Amino acid sequence: MSNLSANIAKLPIYKKICLLILVIYFAVALLAPVLMPYSIQDFSHPHLAPPSGTHWLGTDELGHDIFSLLINGFRLTIFMALIAGFLSTTLGTVLAFISVYFGGAIDDILHFTANLFLMVPELVVIMFFAVFAKPNLLNTILAIVFFSWVRVYKIMRAKLMDCMKKNRVMYTLSLKGNFLDVAQALALDVLPIWGSFFVLQCNRAVMYETTLAFFGIGAPLAKTWGKLIRAAIDYTDLYYDNVYLWYLLPPVLAVLGFVISLALLVSREV
Repeated sequence: MSNLSANIAKLPIYKKICLLILVIYFAVALLAPVLMPYSIQDFSHPHLAPPSGTHWLGTDELGHDIFSLLINGFRLTIFMALIAGFLSTTLGTVLAFISVYFGGAIDDILHFTANLFLMVPELVVIMFFAVFAKPNLLNTILAIVFFSWVRVYKIMRAKLMDCMKKNRVMYTLSLKGNFLDVAQALALDVLPIWGSFFVLQCNRAVMYETTLAFFGIGAPLAKTWGKLIRAAIDYTDLYYDNVYLWYLLPPVLAVLGFVISLALLVSREV
């Protein structure tokens, strides 16, 4: 704990601010059921009511409380990002280690497959998969994971190739160490890179889900930030009487705050 506090203290001020923002985001996500004043299934309120003491961000055209939908979006979007980020980062890392450890034909096949994936933009492939898969949150996560591991794999593979030449790894191999033994010897080198990639993959997962929802693809019943943005844009009178200020702007700012904070937190200092 003392080492963690010392590392945080060394961060530049803008990274400390980003870290604080992310802590608030995660706290809201964990406490979402308590913070939501109304159920997201409750559409008994007046339609398109402006912000008031009863409805802090007003209501949508169906009578849902927008503030409740926004808070629920913290829980769904952030947890989706954590799951997709963890799985895609782990998948890319494991495949990179398999590629480097076994080498030969296995390395050639994995490397060739990764290059094929890189030839087509990730978002296009994810959208194509999401269109034909059953529209639910699980398939959206699987689509993001399956088609976003490649960049992790490419960089991890290059890093692991250098790490395999280190003395402790060579010593482990000389003692006939198995797959798990070598992985343990490489853990100290891999974990910091894995952590950075995890943060970046969470960032990408949020952007992908929001984009899919914007195009009407993905889980139709999952009230994520992307779905809230899509619903706001679909409202024909969005810019009449400044409705966009309390309907569209809050979820857009929520997405931007999360994405920018994650990006700045792992950015290199100039």
